Amino acid sequence: MKRGNEMRALWMLACVAAACGTVDRKEPDHGSPEAPSAEAKAEERGEVRTKKPGAPVKVEGRLSTSNALLTVDFEQDATDVTVEVWGVDGLVVTSAKEPVQNRRFGRGESLDVEVAFTAPATRADLAVRVRGTFEGRVRERVQSFTVNAEAPSLTQPPGEIRTGPDGRRVRVMTAE
Repeated sequence: MKRGNEMRALWMLACVAAACGTVDRKEPDHGSPEAPSAEAKAEERGEVRTKKPGAPVKVEGRLSTSNALLTVDFEQDATDVTVEVWGVDGLVVTSAKEPVQNRRFGRGESLDVEVAFTAPATRADLAVRVRGTFEGRVRERVQSFTVNAEAPSLTQPPGEIRTGPDGRRVRVMTAE
């Protein structure tokens, strides 16, 4: 009986190992126009990556010190579309928090949304959620845009920043 349990454990371990595969290091993708996307980098290396199953929309933003113009491009027909905006790390949205409610858009249509906000002197983010029904399924995409990107963050992340052996800055966390 012991031999059967050992074989079963080895079989389960082999299945787990096969399912895990390899894990690639996540590269920062800040959405700047000059930085290639993670998908483009993976495609160059011949890797196959799946996209996150979000809403088939593209959200772009042009920010100033007190407002943003968001452009939502619809890649598929959509119904019951809602757009929500909120602030993170001290940014306060002063315009409508849900500027678009229960609207319908066709494939290829664009939507411009103006958002007014009060930003702190520190780094903060404007978050946007586009939610709707696409091909019979409710899906959403959440994206954020950084305001005062060069300013220090409102909260300091834990750990200490050191330079790694490859010259990159890394955050070292202490054990608890």
